Amino acid sequence: MAFKRVTLFRFFGFKVKADASWIFLAILISWTMSQKVYPHLVAGQSENTYQLMGVLTVVGLLCSIIMHEVAHAVIAEYYQMPISSITLFIFGGVAEMEGGLSNPRGEFLMAIAGPIMSMLMGLFFWADANLCAQYLGSGALFCVLKYLGNLNMLIAAFNIVPAFPLDGGRALRAVIWRYKNNLVAATRIASESGAVFAYGLFGYACYCLIKQDDPVAGIWWGILGFFVHASGAYAVRQMESRSLLETEPVSRFMHDDVLTVSPDLVVTDLVEHYINKHYQRIFPVVEKGILKGTVSLSSLLRLDRHKWHWLHVASVMEPLTRHNVIAPGASAADALEMMQRKGLELLMVAEDEKFVGVITFRDLASYLAITIKIDPDQPLEKGRSAY
Repeated sequence: MAFKRVTLFRFFGFKVKADASWIFLAILISWTMSQKVYPHLVAGQSENTYQLMGVLTVVGLLCSIIMHEVAHAVIAEYYQMPISSITLFIFGGVAEMEGGLSNPRGEFLMAIAGPIMSMLMGLFFWADANLCAQYLGSGALFCVLKYLGNLNMLIAAFNIVPAFPLDGGRALRAVIWRYKNNLVAATRIASESGAVFAYGLFGYACYCLIKQDDPVAGIWWGILGFFVHASGAYAVRQMESRSLLETEPVSRFMHDDVLTVSPDLVVTDLVEHYINKHYQRIFPVVEKGILKGTVSLSSLLRLDRHKWHWLHVASVMEPLTRHNVIAPGASAADALEMMQRKGLELLMVAEDEKFVGVITFRDLASYLAITIKIDPDQPLEKGRSAY
């Protein structure tokens, strides 16, 4: 299940988003630190002090994760792998890339940049803790800074494990990619190492549940193992999909027999004469062959129905953006990625603003499902897409 993502702010030109799962994690960490950890590490503080220490830990962890992901993003940008945003979720963060990987060197350096940044952040917090001890004593602030230093070192050590999709696993994939010159094969091999690591986490989770009688630790390690295993399998599917589609143009899968509507059409007529008769949920808005926008049934249902009789399509249509329009000569892999990123069921296809057709997620998914079943290493012969 996908959680809602909220944009927090921009940092170094990237959107920093928070998944709802990370909000839950932040509350859990703050409570755990203030109620369970810090009272044992530094005794004699007030309840408000412990709560403040918990909040400072969450803020420090937030900054650490952002810097970890920014390190990935900066290297990715340098090697022409644009990053659209950084998203914080329950197990840390991820830099969301637009397009594919450029080369093994860029992938390797991008992968190790994160753990290196976490190590630097750890050293930074340790140095601050030492300064705090010298001038303010070994009190609450010293404890928070030292703990953040330890936490960053732990993040670096965990991420450097050669188990995909952890950073160490991505570095391993880059090495295999360089050796085999096959990104899909490298992803498969690296994901196998991630699967082995995931099974180890499952085993440790069972040990915590059965031997140590610690259900909380067992559940968390089990969830982490599931995440590593599922993410690796998903990455393999994504790489296979991109490999099969990146040499295929959008025009191969495009449908040009799509009903279009005029921007001057009244919404009532749109519903009665187009939607009710043809059962098409999304219509391109075209005027003299030029694509102006799109109008969908879902957007109409959000309107007051009493206004349908006087509203025109031009006033309710969704504008064209780089996220819902693609050229016929573009890669079908880019089209699939655009639809997956925005949760769209189709894209408009236009050439020099002239409407030429649509490409649907369903067609691409059907093509991939059939092609991979027949031969995961070879695409189907050229022809019209399955529908």
